[in-house]
Amino acid sequence: MYQKDSGDKKYFRVLNILNRLNEGPVRIADLSAEFGVSERSIQRDIERINLTGFHLDTQQKGLYAFSSGVSLKNFNLTSEQLSVLVLMSEMAGGLGGAIKDAFDKVFARATASGAGDSHFYTVGARVLNPLTRKFYEDIVFAIENAKKLKVRYAATSGVREKTLCPVKILASENFFYMMAAGDAAKADQFRKYRVDRIKRLEILPEEFTPPPRELIKKILGAATTIWGVGDGKKRKVTLRAEGPAADFLQSKEILPGQKVSKPAADGSVTVKAVIHHDMEVVPLVLHWMPEITIIEPLELRAAVKKSIDAYLKK
Repeated sequence: MYQKDSGDKKYFRVLNILNRLNEGPVRIADLSAEFGVSERSIQRDIERINLTGFHLDTQQKGLYAFSSGVSLKNFNLTSEQLSVLVLMSEMAGGLGGAIKDAFDKVFARATASGAGDSHFYTVGARVLNPLTRKFYEDIVFAIENAKKLKVRYAATSGVREKTLCPVKILASENFFYMMAAGDAAKADQFRKYRVDRIKRLEILPEEFTPPPRELIKKILGAATTIWGVGDGKKRKVTLRAEGPAADFLQSKEILPGQKVSKPAADGSVTVKAVIHHDMEVVPLVLHWMPEITIIEPLELRAAVKKSIDAYLKK
């Protein structure tokens, strides 16, 4: 018998169901009894599998099987890789639009051929930090049910116990972040917590009032990096880019809502944007210097120069 308190998370259950589907049809009632969860929970697992791209057929009510031609043997993926695809599919589906379409194409490529057979290859980090998935299911449950969380969090200033009201999971640069309000903070004041820095997590019985969706949408705004997610002060920035940096900024939106001027006679462009945090700009400048320059604000330009000078003195 599969025990509720075994510590296994939802995506492990999904993997178990995937493997069973590879052997033949599965019945929701049987899985519900074995896993000790509701039939609706199993139905959600089935929906999650189907939406990921492992297409299923309903042979009769409550009975599911892989569609003709679908088999795990065709995918050449490990169980860990399958779990990441299931998790990412759920996230991509929630975002919808171009993100969902892009994930569908990624899934098709990942399951159709190896890196050597594809015209595309991703250079750099490609694997989500395993720690970021450790508390994923508990955080999702807390968000869906407006439950407070008690966490032991390892911040740069030290390890602290916090009671948080989670409202969103964010993904950026191979890390998951939990967007949450502090228990004693105002309802519209949120911070971001890297999930892999959570050392312990407990779902509390206390509930909180979720913020309006429009507020969350406003806070997320047009952020292009995790630094841009916030409801703090905004500041206007103006950059001048030339050479390869100018080409790069004309071809890709790096700053939120950036506006790029027409190229001047020397090929340089002016880029204007509104940011929430200096770190939305600083890495870009450091990466492309000396072909990119901060024109405004002057204090940000001075701060970057001070950092470079300090580094060169070491």
